[in-house]
Amino acid sequence: MTNAAQARPRARDLLLWRLLFPPARALALFLIPVRVEGARHLPRSGPYLLVGNHVSWIDPPWLEFVIGRPIRYLAKRELFAVPILGWVLRQSGVLSLERDSPDRAALRTALAFLSNGEIVGIFPEGHRSRTGKLLRARPGVSLIARRSGAPVIPVAFSGTDDAKLGRFWRRDVTIRFGEPFLATDLVGQDEQALTDGIMRRIAAMLPPERRGAYE
Repeated sequence: MTNAAQARPRARDLLLWRLLFPPARALALFLIPVRVEGARHLPRSGPYLLVGNHVSWIDPPWLEFVIGRPIRYLAKRELFAVPILGWVLRQSGVLSLERDSPDRAALRTALAFLSNGEIVGIFPEGHRSRTGKLLRARPGVSLIARRSGAPVIPVAFSGTDDAKLGRFWRRDVTIRFGEPFLATDLVGQDEQALTDGIMRRIAAMLPPERRGAYE
């Protein structure tokens, strides 16, 4: 199957998303309410790349609940071997990514998603931060940003690492969106330098004690 074919949404998947998303969204945001900042920076349509810090398992689904559009995520391959979770990831159109080596097929498919007008979500740190502080990011995201030419929107999660289902009406869970930019707006000689430039934009939206490798 070609990358373009993999990226083309299936009618069944779209139907399932339209049927299941509204009730799931309502329930999730009731259990863990989220304060959203910078929503004006989100394009109403068209492709873009969401790049965020990763501190909790709720980061990917709650981001999609807030935006209200399907997001194509890149996730580490090991997650697909977890019972039930792997099935959910595959049914959700999540793309398997080999973390420790260049995964050109995954990158090509991510580019195909963007070419299709979809949203791609990436957490460049590679895994959740156990301390809540930013970790040094892996360089793949800058390659996608540069080759696609799609707008990049930095996302900062605060408080999701302390959120628990059933602790109603929490107001200290925040998702912040930064201004869109293009890879050409960044200064850097290699992919790692460009990725670090993206991460610094995320760090600027976090409290100083959470900036970690990018303080």
